Amino acid sequence: MAVEVMTSLEVNCATRTVLNSLLCPLRGGPFDHTVFPFVPIESVFIYRHPDSMSSNLSDFLPSWRLRQAMGHLLDYYPHLTGRFQRNVTDRTFELAKFGSGAQLLLASSNTTLDAIASLNTNTGRLTVENLPGSGEQLTPPFNGTIEGVCRDPVLAIQHTRFQCGGVALGIRVHHMACDAYGFFQLVRDLAQIYRDLSGTDIDYLNLNASLLSSPPEIHSYLSDPHSISAEERKTALQYPQSLFYIERESNPSGNAKPAVDLRQRTEPPIIGRMLRFSGSDLMALKARASGPNPENWVSTFEALTAYLYQLVYKARIQYLVLRGASAESATSKIWTGLWASLNVRSKERLNLPPRYFPNAVHATCMQGSPQVLAHGNLCDVARSIHDMIRSEHKERILHTARWIAAQPDKSLLRVNFEFGNGNFTVSQWSGFDMYNGVSFDVDGSGKPVHPSLVAPPFTEISRVDGLAMILSSEETVERVASTKACPSSDLPSAIDVNLTLSEPLWEILDRSPDFRRLYR
Repeated sequence: MAVEVMTSLEVNCATRTVLNSLLCPLRGGPFDHTVFPFVPIESVFIYRHPDSMSSNLSDFLPSWRLRQAMGHLLDYYPHLTGRFQRNVTDRTFELAKFGSGAQLLLASSNTTLDAIASLNTNTGRLTVENLPGSGEQLTPPFNGTIEGVCRDPVLAIQHTRFQCGGVALGIRVHHMACDAYGFFQLVRDLAQIYRDLSGTDIDYLNLNASLLSSPPEIHSYLSDPHSISAEERKTALQYPQSLFYIERESNPSGNAKPAVDLRQRTEPPIIGRMLRFSGSDLMALKARASGPNPENWVSTFEALTAYLYQLVYKARIQYLVLRGASAESATSKIWTGLWASLNVRSKERLNLPPRYFPNAVHATCMQGSPQVLAHGNLCDVARSIHDMIRSEHKERILHTARWIAAQPDKSLLRVNFEFGNGNFTVSQWSGFDMYNGVSFDVDGSGKPVHPSLVAPPFTEISRVDGLAMILSSEETVERVASTKACPSSDLPSAIDVNLTLSEPLWEILDRSPDFRRLYR
């Protein structure tokens, strides 16, 4: 399954004058400063060529029209034409050099989407691990070094056409520019602009088209250095912190590294797989996680996180026991940390504008009880996760944001958590309408062509031992168009999970028929 990139195009704002009103440099806020500089936000969107469409395969989702749509999108997100640089005062990353351009790569693949789907011998469903390079070959290359981060485009898209006429859009934005919520807002905006374009003249925009009904908010919360006074800054520095700390010894090069590099690789290899939890699976998990007491309600996300967190911990125990350790000593050797990210845009938290694009993610973590994880009920694990999430109230989030904003040298910020090495990390994307509003083209009857698969690729950066990405499934749009995929409206749509684990753990989990059925 070869993918060949044929052309690289620079894309700038359709209306260059929008750059004149852009504040330069554009500074980030505290939630942007806590993002690892070598991490992108990226996803692959797979669209099948409609049978009812023209036999000319290139008529479906043509790249020239995508390039045109990107130009108009950048009129609303002009800062994404810039490049990152270091602020000389507080050592944060900021955006400047506007007009340098976004990137559009044009590629082709020598295989068909049916051939890829046939690799899933159970259901023939497209899954990310069966895509070329586990999806990585369908997304623009990413250089996570400081030099690459400051040199390369902030927004890049790869348009790949398969032999069958189907198209993959690999869309990548640097995580320091936005979080997953902002990312999918951007993609929906791009899809809307693409749909509103008309004709074949790439400089022509249908005057009757309704472009974005409201512009995005691109300025970060607390990004203005004067947003807090000197007295407020002094007070903020006194707030106690458990998740972050300041490394007192500065790196002489000025490019201090995070405490843990997510890119570090250990043996054995880390393998990524996509799991499918059906609506009935989720209902059953939620019932088990809530327990018999109706007051102990937990969300679907909390139930699913508890299940995976405990399941992986038990597999780690079993792995050590198989290597000769006693169950008691194995328990003492495995870390029990859990890291989760919370979207804090809501009225109950920071009450940010509804079209807020930059990062608004607040991390929370805990150390689970080894005894509960090894021997407790699922409801006990879920209750601890529920309490952890509910403890992140508005005052705590505000204190953390102000503490970060008040730091004089933010390059010394460190996370008091170790990714991998037994700890578990979960990221929830299923609440961001991954499949809704992202149809670009239409079939021969004028009906929208929804994506068959939306998922982040498995890459060197995302292959972290113990990382679960909780994703929407195609059922979220199929249930609107048909009752076939979701026979009962009482059931929630299925959820997919991109799970990365050390290879020996998969060998242990594969011994369970109940777990193996999730690979479907």
